Amino acid sequence: MTGEGEDGGERKSMIGKKPISRRRLMAYAWIGAAAIVVGELIFGTFAFLWPRRKGPKVETVFIAGKVTDFKVGEVIPFRKERAFILRTEGGFLAISAICTHLSCVVNWNEMLKKFEYPCHGAKFNRNGEVREGPPPRALDLYKLQIVAGNVVVDRANPIERSKFEPSQSVKG
Repeated sequence: MTGEGEDGGERKSMIGKKPISRRRLMAYAWIGAAAIVVGELIFGTFAFLWPRRKGPKVETVFIAGKVTDFKVGEVIPFRKERAFILRTEGGFLAISAICTHLSCVVNWNEMLKKFEYPCHGAKFNRNGEVREGPPPRALDLYKLQIVAGNVVVDRANPIERSKFEPSQSVKG
């Protein structure tokens, strides 16, 4: 049995169909919401099992400049490369800008002559040794070479260390 609705459209008969109760509608809504939450939890958990998609290839080797560009005692930041070059009396150090605590980027404070870690307030001296805060060890070093008068840094395999030793400097 069909008829004409108030707006002139065709109306379908509800004969033989049981109307849904408010209680059942709420149950369906809760089941749907729970299914969405469980689905997100499962997806989020399994997302950690697959390796991350690799972004654009980043060069690990870079030329920091000529040996003569660096003054003794000066710390030069290389933001894009996340590194600092320090020229000491004994040679050069290529210090990682990645903190050994939670991998935040450290900053060089020229006025205080120390590295500062913004995430938890740690401080490192000029050579990258921990002076305050939670980091478990000194900042990592990168392999550094002097090639044809240029300071060349390779960031591929950071060198872990507990403290500074003069033998870590590369003569130049």
